[in-house]
Amino acid sequence: MPERIIFLTTLVVLLTGLAVFLIWDDNSQLETGLKASIAEEIDTTADTNKTSIAPNTPSETSTYLTSSSEPNYYPIRDFNIPLPEINAKAAALYDINTGKFLFQKNIGQHLPIASITKIMTAIIVLEHLNLDETTTIKAEDTNVDGNGADLYKGEEISAENLFKMLLIKSSNDSALALADMLNKKSIDFVLEMNKKALDLGMIDTRFLDPAGLNDEGFSTVSDLIKLVKYSERYDTIWKTTLTESAEVKSTDGLIIHPLTNTNKLLAKIENIIGGKTGFTDGAGESMLLLVRHSGNTLLSIVLGSNDRFGETEKLIEWGKAAHKWDN
Repeated sequence: MPERIIFLTTLVVLLTGLAVFLIWDDNSQLETGLKASIAEEIDTTADTNKTSIAPNTPSETSTYLTSSSEPNYYPIRDFNIPLPEINAKAAALYDINTGKFLFQKNIGQHLPIASITKIMTAIIVLEHLNLDETTTIKAEDTNVDGNGADLYKGEEISAENLFKMLLIKSSNDSALALADMLNKKSIDFVLEMNKKALDLGMIDTRFLDPAGLNDEGFSTVSDLIKLVKYSERYDTIWKTTLTESAEVKSTDGLIIHPLTNTNKLLAKIENIIGGKTGFTDGAGESMLLLVRHSGNTLLSIVLGSNDRFGETEKLIEWGKAAHKWDN
């Protein structure tokens, strides 16, 4: 009996040892397999990264570390000069080069913009009409604002001369006549204005007519900045707005239209690039003005003002005095 117990005990010990050895061997093989699998995964990832990153293209981390670009702190504000008092419903002074607002007031407020509308009108004309084209004026395109006719029924005149009347004198008759030229081509002028506005991201703008007479139409200071930035590609727009006075004629030369610019700041502020005025009873006075200063372009906008010229000049002169653009 004792010998049988000893035999059984020895057998249990041997079997236990064998079990431990087998478990250790399995774990060892598993560990080896895992290591090989991980190594293969690392190699695959490395290969994938090599093919996804183009040659000579730095990674995001290396771009961040080696970037030599520096933040643009200009223009530098002189806080010893207080903000100007602007009573317009909405206003801004904007540095187009740096994309910075130097002054802003209610820049997202929906407001009628009156004849500032004609900047969009001018863009649509240039993109859809040949200025050498002529048209015969219809009765409904004369005296459209009730303040006296700029054109005469049956008069033949070029798109170029209508364009000048639009931007120098701010003629409402010419705005309607230009729109009619496009409508005759089966193109809805006002629809094109609104389509262009959407293309430019002017989501807070609605045009109802090419002259800006309908005060149910609206825009915002922010949207008008987008419009002006786009319009800078058309030098003829802004060069035309710089013309202080001119004469345009009908095609036969028998009718002469004297033009005087509505912008009274042309002779008062230096380095004006261009501008546009606007007024209706509902919109009040409005104005935008582009001025070159210290190598930069400043854009002043006032909407719903009682003194568009005074407040525009105040914004421009304050901007020049209260900011420094160089060392």
